[in-house]
Amino acid sequence: MANQLIQIKREKDRDTTLDYATLRAKAITRIQELSGHAWTDYNLHDPGITILEQLCFAITDLAYKTDFPINEILAGTDGQINRNAHAFYSKAQMLCSGPVTANDFRKLVLDRAPGVENLWIEPVSSYYIPGAGEGVYRVYVQPQEAPGSDVSQHSPEGEKLLQSVRSILIKHRNLGENFEEISILEPQPVYIRAAIMIDEQYSVKETLAHVFNAIEHVIYPPVRFLSEAELLDAGYTTEDIYSGPLLSGGFIPDSDLKPRRQQLDPSELVRSISETTGVLQVKYLYLSSDGQQYNNRPIKIENGYYPHIDISHAGNDIGIYSDQFEQHAKDAVFWSMYQKLREIRKRRFTGQQRELADHSLQASYRDITHYHSLQYFFPQIYNIGADGVSEHAPAERKAQAKQLKAYLLLFEQLLANYLSQLGGLDGFFSPEVEAIPPQTYFFQPLYQVPHVKDLLSAYTNGTQHWEAFMADKDNGYMNALRRAIEDDALYQQRKLRTLDHLLARFNLSLPRYAIGLYERLYSEPGSSKRINTELQWKSIILQDLYYLLPERTQSYNYLEEVTVKGTGRGYYNWIHALLHIKPDNQYPLTSVFDQEHIDMQTTGAWHPVPTTRRIHAGGEVLWVTDDGGQAGGQYHFGHQPVSLLKLGIDPDNYRIIKDSAQDLYLVLYKTPAQHTWKTLSQHKTRQEAAISQKEIIRHLQKLSMDSEGFYMVEHVLLKPSLKTRAYGFQLMESANNILLEQQHFATYEEREEYIVRLLQKDWAAIPPDDMYRELSAFCTIHQQGHSREELMQHIAIHLEELREPGKAHYPRMEYVCRTAGGKVLPESFFRTSVTIVLPLWPARFQYTEFRRFTEQIFHEHSPAHYRLHFRWLGIADMKVFEDNYYSWVKELNSFFDPAYVSPAAERLVHFLNRNKQQP
Repeated sequence: MANQLIQIKREKDRDTTLDYATLRAKAITRIQELSGHAWTDYNLHDPGITILEQLCFAITDLAYKTDFPINEILAGTDGQINRNAHAFYSKAQMLCSGPVTANDFRKLVLDRAPGVENLWIEPVSSYYIPGAGEGVYRVYVQPQEAPGSDVSQHSPEGEKLLQSVRSILIKHRNLGENFEEISILEPQPVYIRAAIMIDEQYSVKETLAHVFNAIEHVIYPPVRFLSEAELLDAGYTTEDIYSGPLLSGGFIPDSDLKPRRQQLDPSELVRSISETTGVLQVKYLYLSSDGQQYNNRPIKIENGYYPHIDISHAGNDIGIYSDQFEQHAKDAVFWSMYQKLREIRKRRFTGQQRELADHSLQASYRDITHYHSLQYFFPQIYNIGADGVSEHAPAERKAQAKQLKAYLLLFEQLLANYLSQLGGLDGFFSPEVEAIPPQTYFFQPLYQVPHVKDLLSAYTNGTQHWEAFMADKDNGYMNALRRAIEDDALYQQRKLRTLDHLLARFNLSLPRYAIGLYERLYSEPGSSKRINTELQWKSIILQDLYYLLPERTQSYNYLEEVTVKGTGRGYYNWIHALLHIKPDNQYPLTSVFDQEHIDMQTTGAWHPVPTTRRIHAGGEVLWVTDDGGQAGGQYHFGHQPVSLLKLGIDPDNYRIIKDSAQDLYLVLYKTPAQHTWKTLSQHKTRQEAAISQKEIIRHLQKLSMDSEGFYMVEHVLLKPSLKTRAYGFQLMESANNILLEQQHFATYEEREEYIVRLLQKDWAAIPPDDMYRELSAFCTIHQQGHSREELMQHIAIHLEELREPGKAHYPRMEYVCRTAGGKVLPESFFRTSVTIVLPLWPARFQYTEFRRFTEQIFHEHSPAHYRLHFRWLGIADMKVFEDNYYSWVKELNSFFDPAYVSPAAERLVHFLNRNKQQP
């Protein structure tokens, strides 16, 4: 194989469609197969061969244009490919997402909150309590240092900084998560005493500046904003670069996001200084936290602080030695160089190129759709070109030429439509179905064919001038082409397949059940549209993908003034889109029943028994009640169950009959389970009655559509704050017997201390009386008929078993929370739990299958660790829920107020725990 010669073929393989000779030969062969017994002359003078040759030549032209590079085929007159027409989203739009991980949120705040040097986001966790604090985070902010500024927790500058950070985090938080505690770290001074040997070949001032830069690099590592080009050079892939939220200042590599420092080790400083160019040796390096006592042991960074070093402080004694002599280099030149290195190290400026220029959607424009009639290429003797037939020619010759031209129009229409299809790819793929002509097969008129106007009956039989006829896009010729090429059903089938292809590019497959049921129940009676509901649905999702996908796990910003529409963000919008629920509902779901013309009773009430009479209609006897039957276009249903919204939209449940006694047409309604018809309205003519029936059905459909929706209650937002004395525990044995429980409710941190104290001690080694005395200091002990000694031994054994979790269901520790109203709930109620509240009355939601499908959609598009609870409520229960819900959402504005107490949250918790049964 290594010695095999590589040769270049003299004759390259060509596409058959580009080879005129091959096409001609194959065409003649086919003619011989089909009509050889009748047509034996295949010479050049044969008119049939001439037509065949012209068609073969035209086909090569089509193939030539089809063979253009795809970007040139798609390019417009300006040389740009229409990004929206092909759903060609940029890499930033499709690869970037909303913040998900803690590092994502760190990047977002560092990019958008001025004054933040660094920050850390840490989950609230517990060593002994599995899942405790799940979904709740603490945020620690390190402010930027500025001369003369006082950025502390309670200073005006600090409050402003906290507000900025808080608004960014809450605006982009994910469903079931909350940033409950946000605090500003205070500086903890660090002082250094060191002796460093440097190479005399290097500048002392420059080396010292680099040494101090290395020290600061260790104490507070810089967070840099880099460009895409820099990260590509560093080996990052495009997918890694665009992972996470899109930043305005560049890209932050994950390697720059170091964990919060808990201690400062001198060995780290020694290593960093030793790697500095020009440094020969670090003879010694000691640290101090007070500027008095120095040693080589690590310094612990206290909780709520970050390490801080002031190079100019007298407590820092860093000796620089060159050739055994100490060098003094802290002059103006040194400080200038040192400040320059600090700025380079931080890289916090935003004047860089964020992403590389994208030229992939630029190409040369090709006028592909232009068709030049092949009749111009026929020999002059055929008289079908631009000159046509001589006016002195006999009528028979003129008729023959016209007949040939008409015959050729069939082929030319196909050729011209091919080019139109090739040039219409923008419209073929475009998801913007409402903004473009509804077609997937494209065509163009043959106005450029010489003398074609005499062949078009739509023109010859009309009264328009030729120029006006060509300008009219709806003339008879164009309409005939439009009808012949694609009917409504074919268009819908092909366009839906195209939209499914575009969705598949983003790994999306939309289940059709929701939209199919929507279309069946809520379509206007007798309506038929070329652009149906499913096309509109998939079109809208495709056009909104660039923000629907990145935000699909995000919840609403409860710090803003929240309305119904204000809660519609991220996850809310995504589920609405999948279920095709109108996203523009701005009012409570039950508000549709607050209109004057609707009398909706949500409690049992006495209703008079209506009178019934017999009416003969078409040989049939109907029992009809007339109470409430209105004239003049009004209608009245009387007392009906809520199933009216489902059954009342079915035309089969209506009848229009003539009441001969009153000489009126009646619109009647009856469900299959009822025995008598209800008179809804009375009209003078059958046509008025038919119109009224359609209006009745449409009104009931609108009531259902306007009341479709759902509410999300995130349990983490109902939870008492970590600093509230609302946390406790109970030690349980079998049969849920309580052995001991926390004496008083405490803060989260205090309970942690109690748990550690309870589980880390070897109680078996302590005398029973001493154990009882120590436990009684913070626990209530339940005797349960045992002696003190037996009880203490029993508790000690159970506590020992708890230190080895996973062996048995009992003994177990039950962790509880007390709400503001004094209700005690398991703490698990608040962990990554979300209650989805939905209405039972809309027509779609009255179908059991649709309710199951809806719950499945929620589960499939929610993070796997979320626990979803569903509440399907009737009108009365929903009114109660909405009163509590909207009050609670408004109170959430004060969530970070130290005095925040939400009475509505207490009522909401009670309601959710009371209403647990699903239909």
